[in-house]
Amino acid sequence: MVRVDRTVRSDVAAPPAACLAVLGAPARYPDWARLVREAEVRDGTVHLRVEVLGMSTEMACALELAPEGAVLRRLPYDDADDERFTAAFAVRPAGAGAAVELHVTAAIDVPGAASFLRGRIERRLADDLLADLAAAAPKASG
Repeated sequence: MVRVDRTVRSDVAAPPAACLAVLGAPARYPDWARLVREAEVRDGTVHLRVEVLGMSTEMACALELAPEGAVLRRLPYDDADDERFTAAFAVRPAGAGAAVELHVTAAIDVPGAASFLRGRIERRLADDLLADLAAAAPKASG
């Protein structure tokens, strides 16, 4: 099991409302998030197929939106499912744009040797995801 607990921050050249609009449209995640290959919303649940370092997985998630951020949380398949994933975005005004903080926590069951890639997995799940949002939000606002 690879465990991830990483917080990253970035200034975004778009207002908080634009950042939240991007985060609040999960069906469009594949348009801007490199790790999301497919996304669909069914019955209020976000169904994602993601790929990290060549490893593909599907997960059902709950998306919670608030005026100051968004939380995407993987839903367990059953009581024995110990894998976890949470991406918590905090968005606040900063100058003409926004300051965004992303805190990712995860427990991911990966094949043997892949566990040695923890640092790279951590960067893909947090750093790359936030960089993708920072690039997408200004396009959404303008």
